[in-house]
Amino acid sequence: MRRNVVPHLIASCLAFAALAAASVSIASTAIAPASAAGAVEFRNGHWFDGEDFRAGTWYAVDGALTRTRPERVERVVDLAGGYATPPLAEAHNHNLQNAWGARNFRERYLAGGVQYAAMLCGDPDGTAQAKQALGADAPLDVLYASACVSSSDGHPLAMARSNPDGSLRPVEDVHDRDYLVMDTLDDIERKWPKLRAARPDLIKVVLVHSERPERRGDARYYGRNGLRPELLAPLVRRAHADGLRVAAHVESAADFRVAVEAGVDILAHLPGYQIWDGRSEADYRLDDASIALAAQRKIPLIATANAAQLLAGDDAAELERVRALQRDNLRRLLAAGVPLALGSDRFDATVRVEIDYLAGLQVMPPAQLWRAAVEHTPSLLFPQRRVGRIAEGFEAHFIVLADNPLRAPKALDAIRLKVRHGAVY
Repeated sequence: MRRNVVPHLIASCLAFAALAAASVSIASTAIAPASAAGAVEFRNGHWFDGEDFRAGTWYAVDGALTRTRPERVERVVDLAGGYATPPLAEAHNHNLQNAWGARNFRERYLAGGVQYAAMLCGDPDGTAQAKQALGADAPLDVLYASACVSSSDGHPLAMARSNPDGSLRPVEDVHDRDYLVMDTLDDIERKWPKLRAARPDLIKVVLVHSERPERRGDARYYGRNGLRPELLAPLVRRAHADGLRVAAHVESAADFRVAVEAGVDILAHLPGYQIWDGRSEADYRLDDASIALAAQRKIPLIATANAAQLLAGDDAAELERVRALQRDNLRRLLAAGVPLALGSDRFDATVRVEIDYLAGLQVMPPAQLWRAAVEHTPSLLFPQRRVGRIAEGFEAHFIVLADNPLRAPKALDAIRLKVRHGAVY
């Protein structure tokens, strides 16, 4: 999305001491941190199983969940009827992308029960500084797309050039610094060493109405375009050959089709969060063949649907026009089996606003939405790890809510407890 904050402006370690076996209630305001290496019993809780919350007891042993009681329990935590669920994941943001953002937004993530995140368009220096500012032992795992690829006249150039005082940075200070410019097939191979030197966790590529080449000759769109569509498939093949995943920023239905056919790993937007001037719903309504191919290839979609609220502003009619389009696209995507992951792409927020927005669209049952938030999204970000489920052998990461989030829309307002590797933080 086009943010009002440019990308280049975009916990301390907990000492987990081993405790003697003791019973602790989460109603207490003085809960000492548990030992990540010891055995902890979490009793009297309701646990999310992917469909609903079931009463039971779980144990954390060496940082992993088990239902089998270990021989020795070092600590007992009474959940007092609370609702335990895997923690939240923010699959698309930019506000932890550099040191300033990491320092200023870190606590928002931790307080909100977010333990996984992806920053989708940065640069190597910003990534290094952000990691240092977050701290190596912060209870938050972050992926960085420290290689972001667009065209010489493409997004995010317009944003990256804009200084707070209204002046413009020189284009040469942005190109191949804030993002990598690839305008030709030769650029892919020529600049690949620079991309690899950025050591990205994944690559972000940008498509913006790629079906309309006439935009490139229009000054109104300078800095707001994206890759030429014929470059995407070769770029994806090159990335996959190096074991790198590719997330695609897509704006139009045509962009969506190009990205799916190219075999990207992640679709970073649901087209139609805004309808550009001179365009209509038809430019953003996904075709059934593209949806079917995305489902067949199991390409997950990070909808970032809530962006519609910011872009519509006070125009209620325009917002409802966009929401109707989003409902249509999302219902067909979900019916086809396209995996849904959640991210906000909101500099001023985290994934919580996307959960609330999607709930308001009423395109899926509450359990399906919650499963997308706490199961599908963490496993998308960290597919090699056992995260995102309350299940045997999975990492003992969870949060405990006072109310059932499937029935109480504001349940995330009352997080009673946050646990990571079996340790309260």
